Amino acid sequence: MKYCRFKSALFTLFLLLTGGLSCSFAQYSMDYAVSMAGNAGNGTFAPYFLSANKHGLVTHSKSGYLRAALSRDMERNKRFSYEFGVDLIGRLSSTSPVACYTDGKVTERRPGVSSFLIQQLYAGIKYRMIFISAGSRELTDPVVNFELSSGGLVWSGNARPIPQVRAGFIDFVDIPLTKGWVQIKGDLAYGKFMDSDYMRKHYNYYNSYITTGVLYHHKSIAFRTKPTQPFVVTIGAELAAQFGGTRRYYQKGVLQDDMTTTSPTRFKDFLQILVPTSGDGSTNKGDQAYYYGNHVGQWNLSAEYTFKDKSSIRGYFEWYYDDASGMGKLNGWDGLWGVEYRSGRQNWLSNVVVEYVDFTNQGGPLNWCPTDYDNPILETEATGFDNYYNNYFYNSWSNYGLSNGTPMAKSPMYNTDGYLIFKYNRMRGVHLGALGYISPEWRYKLLASYRTSWGSLQLPLADTEHDLSGLLECRYEPAKLAGWSFSLSVAGDYGKLYGNQWGVAIGIKKSGILTIGK
Repeated sequence: MKYCRFKSALFTLFLLLTGGLSCSFAQYSMDYAVSMAGNAGNGTFAPYFLSANKHGLVTHSKSGYLRAALSRDMERNKRFSYEFGVDLIGRLSSTSPVACYTDGKVTERRPGVSSFLIQQLYAGIKYRMIFISAGSRELTDPVVNFELSSGGLVWSGNARPIPQVRAGFIDFVDIPLTKGWVQIKGDLAYGKFMDSDYMRKHYNYYNSYITTGVLYHHKSIAFRTKPTQPFVVTIGAELAAQFGGTRRYYQKGVLQDDMTTTSPTRFKDFLQILVPTSGDGSTNKGDQAYYYGNHVGQWNLSAEYTFKDKSSIRGYFEWYYDDASGMGKLNGWDGLWGVEYRSGRQNWLSNVVVEYVDFTNQGGPLNWCPTDYDNPILETEATGFDNYYNNYFYNSWSNYGLSNGTPMAKSPMYNTDGYLIFKYNRMRGVHLGALGYISPEWRYKLLASYRTSWGSLQLPLADTEHDLSGLLECRYEPAKLAGWSFSLSVAGDYGKLYGNQWGVAIGIKKSGILTIGK
């Protein structure tokens, strides 16, 4: 209830500020977008590509929403500038069953889907190239093509935004004494997961744990060569973490108080998550005793060559890691590998992406540290069993049931048995994305992926499960109706991993510039 009042107060403040600005200036402009979308299909959940990388908006087979947004972007050419945005959504959706242990037996319930969302609400300022912002905003992976890629490995834009305070460089800036040949960009953020109620409603309370009240941390750094040259190389690293929160363990619906652990969130813990170090020993157990919090990260590199006709080809990779062994690339070929082609024109094939995703190694099947035991028989160390996106203390690297990283790893939302973990994270897949123009007003998009899952190292499958997913979207943007767009999508899944299902989606959007005053 307090959080609802807080959101209401922020929205009221936003209206007062924008209203005040309209009185202070003769003319004031903002971007606006109003849209409606709906989907229907035959399954419980929406087909994979109607849900993946949609910032958590579409999850079930039958849903629809109305959306209205106002925003103003930073003016990069000014020394001082500001930004803000508010994005409101009203939606209706079908639901899915979740197993729950109550009254000494396993029952079934159907948690509702939120009918009103404040999807984005943020404000920020910049001075020169340094910015600071606060609020909830849709963010995506900077390495991959968000519209055509299978998704980044740390933060893909697959799940709903996390409210946070961010600061850093708003874009790449020249490093002194390099004459523009080397540029740097980076950011730092702290925030809070707001999905505790969602997890309580989707947890089975039978024989596992649930962690609520979790905090969020993110940092990244990247270096780029001179962007005006035909050949440009970008190399970087990204690290995100969950910390804080309270972990509760249940056995047959009964809370085990002696197993409840609260992770500290003192000021020194905010510093400790910034520079990962071991826990303090008194309140940290399991993985937390080695490194405070749950850390996920990636190394990334991309190299792009632009031809004289403005077409370009780019190769890139993201090497995922869950701990120090993965950071040292002791996890084989695990990661995302991709190639992207751009024609530089609006022709029949303007953009194409081909990717390979591998999560099968995970550092090996065993983890053994001799220093954990007195007089161990085996002195050899094995740094495997990374169990990507899962953690001893935190349920999983997800938000509102959807993977924060690549959606190619089947999200916990699909676990109708009420377990809040990634059960199919040991997987391998290929992905294709293509975009082109039939005419200046008509555009198509094609997505297709095939993957195989072995379950997880903790819960291996008796036999592999496969999935083939596809989407064909057609978008119409009439020249005579400026700012209007209409879309129709057809998608489907085939295989045991998601089941055989299909669905269609339609969308209508009107965007433009709203000018207040004379």
